[in-house]
Amino acid sequence: MVTANNDTSAAVTSTAPAPLPRSGGAWARDLGDQYSKIARTSTNPQQAEVNASEARTYYDIAERIDRAMSDIGQPGEERKP
Repeated sequence: MVTANNDTSAAVTSTAPAPLPRSGGAWARDLGDQYSKIARTSTNPQQAEVNASEARTYYDIAERIDRAMSDIGQPGEERKP
């Protein structure tokens, strides 16, 4: 005998809207924050330096994107003075 499982609870989807993409250099800043955290918590000094270098790279990218966006007058992430 074959029984069908008609459990519809798995088909329920969230009604929350999808998050909007971060504007400007925020995505790069987020990656920089992640690499920075890994560098601070690393027990291997060489690996910590590699991750710190990656963090600096992404922070630089974020700054350049934000600066370029403000130079061309396009909307970007609000910048705190």
